[in-house]
Amino acid sequence: MSMSHFAIGLVLSGGALLLTTACSDDAEEVVNRVTCSDVCERYADCFDTSYDVESCVDRCTNDATADEEKEERLEVCQACIDERSCSSAVFNCTTECAPFVP
Repeated sequence: MSMSHFAIGLVLSGGALLLTTACSDDAEEVVNRVTCSDVCERYADCFDTSYDVESCVDRCTNDATADEEKEERLEVCQACIDERSCSSAVFNCTTECAPFVP
């Protein structure tokens, strides 16, 4: 398991704990933020190292938390880019990820 997957696992574990102790909207936002972070960081790694990842994560999280359809599309995007090379992700996942990164 890579360090990034380990860190995400810890955050997701905290998010799961949050599910039992706080309202589901807060937990949903935590999970969305982690997923948005994956998507935005991947864009920066693959295409633009000066990309403002934090602004992308904030915008993405707000959109996904406010709109259930966008939240579902975010999950599809993350699943699509997971384990793919940058070029493969672009070729296969542009439609799924376009609402979240330029």
